[in-house]
Amino acid sequence: MHEKREFPRGSLTILSIACVCIACILFFTNLGVFSSAVSAFLHIAASLIYGFVFAFLLNPFVKFIDKLLVPALLRHGRRERGARRFSRVVGILFAFAIAFALVYGFIAMVVPQIVASVTGIVNNMPMYYKSVENWVLNILEDNPDIKSYADNVMQKGYDYLENWVNNNLLADVQKLVVTVTTSVFSVVREIVCMVIGIIVSVYVLLSKDKFLAQTKKIIAAVWKPARADHIMDLGRRCNRIFNGFIIGKLLDSLIIGILCYIGNLILRLPYAVLVATIVGVTNVIPYFGPIIGAVPSALLILLVDPLKAFYFIIFVFVLQQFDGNVLGPRILSDNVGISGFWVLVSITIGSGLFGFWGMILGVPVFAVIYMLVSDAVSRGVRKKGFSDRTGDYFGIRTVEELPPLEEPKKEEPVAAAAVSGAPQPGEKKE
Repeated sequence: MHEKREFPRGSLTILSIACVCIACILFFTNLGVFSSAVSAFLHIAASLIYGFVFAFLLNPFVKFIDKLLVPALLRHGRRERGARRFSRVVGILFAFAIAFALVYGFIAMVVPQIVASVTGIVNNMPMYYKSVENWVLNILEDNPDIKSYADNVMQKGYDYLENWVNNNLLADVQKLVVTVTTSVFSVVREIVCMVIGIIVSVYVLLSKDKFLAQTKKIIAAVWKPARADHIMDLGRRCNRIFNGFIIGKLLDSLIIGILCYIGNLILRLPYAVLVATIVGVTNVIPYFGPIIGAVPSALLILLVDPLKAFYFIIFVFVLQQFDGNVLGPRILSDNVGISGFWVLVSITIGSGLFGFWGMILGVPVFAVIYMLVSDAVSRGVRKKGFSDRTGDYFGIRTVEELPPLEEPKKEEPVAAAAVSGAPQPGEKKE
């Protein structure tokens, strides 16, 4: 009878570390391939992604209706299953009605103002051009050397333009036609994906409880009870991070857009609605959003009044300080749980790998990774009997200087109940 040989624990650890190192090397040396593969997958699964995103955003409205309607239906004698299904249908209809009302209200309020602003810019373009031309001519008249250099540059530009018209215009027009056609097809494809996504979101919202139960069943079947409980807890925390960040950031951007509009009216800045819309939309992007929104808005105002553009820059700076230090933390609270440095790192990496969506979703994704790593490190030091409080690691030189792990204090139920004034077993509450 052969003895059962156990794989050496140290060898298993070394093998795991080697595999992780190899995977990291392959990942960082093939970022382009990885990014292309992810982009291809996102392109294929675009409709499903739209559906899950819509369902995620509409889920709070559905949950609100469930909390109100299900207990009322149960009190009136409806069966639980029928009550929940009826409430779910009503909740989905309510959620889509709210969503369409918000979109319609936004379009009806903002689009006419934006059209009027753009029309004003186009109509005033000759005046803007004349102002810039006069300014340039005044500078050139006072500086003959600059005038001579400018004449030389303009002559070279004219020669290049003439050569381009004679030799490259036809080829560039063909490229432009192909680009426009591709863009039109892309827009149509995105619209179709969004429509299919709306249908997918309805199915997801209808069956979300069943999907969640099936996921928990798989977790319970694969892992041991303690590990399964830990995975379910991680899932709830990840949901809280994403929900807190996305919903909170949308609300934060809406408030900033409204405050920017009010400030524009007070300062009598031109294109108030257009500028407030740009600032509010770009504010969805953490950290870099204010800069992205302020630059084109300031350029628009600069065409009308340079002094007001200066006032706008100061106003946006004050507004974003209020958002970053008061409003944003108050709305997002501690749901994300990473510092400003890691926010900058996550946005930089996310935008480099996945572009615009990487800038938006990089923060919550990195927050989840940060949470997983932090939990793993805390479990590791606790297993070795060391403190898991980061503050205890300041200033130490050796591990022996660490304080021992403090065991959580367990209070007796009876004593705790007596202290809190709660009724004890066998005692009636007066």
